[in-house]
Amino acid sequence: MNKITMLGTGNATVTQCYNTCFALQTDTTLLLVDGGGGNGVLAQLKRAGIAIADIHHLFVTHAHTDHILGVIWLIRMVAQCKGYEGRLHVYGNDKVQLVIRTIIDMILAKKQLAKVAERVVFHELHDGDKFEVGDIGMQCFDIHSTKEKQYGFRAELPGTTVACLGRTVQPAEPSHGRTRRLAALRGFLPLRRP
Repeated sequence: MNKITMLGTGNATVTQCYNTCFALQTDTTLLLVDGGGGNGVLAQLKRAGIAIADIHHLFVTHAHTDHILGVIWLIRMVAQCKGYEGRLHVYGNDKVQLVIRTIIDMILAKKQLAKVAERVVFHELHDGDKFEVGDIGMQCFDIHSTKEKQYGFRAELPGTTVACLGRTVQPAEPSHGRTRRLAALRGFLPLRRP
């Protein structure tokens, strides 16, 4: 059964809930989207019954602190986790990859970095890239944010399609002489099959 587990829904400055991140699950695949803003992701995962050992795919939409700092903690935990089998695949655009790698290189111990090299695979994505995450077919897209390079995605799950749209989509063409902003729902929207 397909399932979305919201681990956080807040923005960068929230104090009463956790920052935006969620898990998308099928019967055989778990995809974590973003990591929120810090080690609070570990408590959120525990509350949701998601073990670090079960996380093998992580899509990072953009490099803002409220989406990426929890990723650093997840990578650290994968490096330290006894019994972690397989690899953690981290998907994101060039800026996301640069920020993650810079932070982990600066703060993790050599022993942890050696485990990261063994257990973590970084996948730099480009607009329109298609790839498979277990039984989920993915296609990422640039949402053309004016604040930060940010990718959303379309995910083909068994029996349904969903899209992660990010925050605000900025159309390339002006409307009536001025640019319109289309507010997109944060999180997932189910899409109809063609």
